[in-house]
Amino acid sequence: MPDFITFQRFNDRAAALALAETFRENGIECGIEDVSENFDVSFANNEINKDFRIKLKPVDFERADTLLLQLAEQDLADIDPGYYIFDFSNEELKEIIEKQDEWSSLDFLLAKKILKERDIEVNVSQIEAFKEKRLEALAEPEESPKVLIVAGYILAVFGGLIAIIIGAYLRTHKRTLPNGERVFNYAPADRAHGERILIIGILGLILSAAYQFMKYT
Repeated sequence: MPDFITFQRFNDRAAALALAETFRENGIECGIEDVSENFDVSFANNEINKDFRIKLKPVDFERADTLLLQLAEQDLADIDPGYYIFDFSNEELKEIIEKQDEWSSLDFLLAKKILKERDIEVNVSQIEAFKEKRLEALAEPEESPKVLIVAGYILAVFGGLIAIIIGAYLRTHKRTLPNGERVFNYAPADRAHGERILIIGILGLILSAAYQFMKYT
């Protein structure tokens, strides 16, 4: 599925299938990828090791989020009074609103509802501002992986295949934002290191192979 990227992850296959079916019923193309560990050394069929990924086209992320909110709205009236979010402080509830991507649609709507009942209104413009701020924060490159860069250069000198993998990873690795946008994981300077490690590693591997060939001919 080259045009599809991960939208949500589950360790429960039935839950993943149910969500996929919901999306398809509402005209949202999707797929399921099972990337669970192929072999469970504990022989316990541990659900923690299961990883089922719902994949959507990036352009459908917003539609999917809207649909999930609509479905969650229907569940609000039947929420258990003992649900743990009812015990959250105002600041904790606001954090749910600000970091909507880390919570379920039901948790998000319930946080808004509880805040409103506590005379704290969160309007649409505030939510949009929170989303923009959150996207900007998530789009920031990760901290420079200095140890990985140093290891990559050392291994590249000896023409190691691992150095080539490290270089390619630093140069090309991306992550998905909540809106479906893909951004590079590392800053331009770190990606430049990755490109140099990749080139040196490839040259080192070629020279090493040539040396071995000359040695035995």
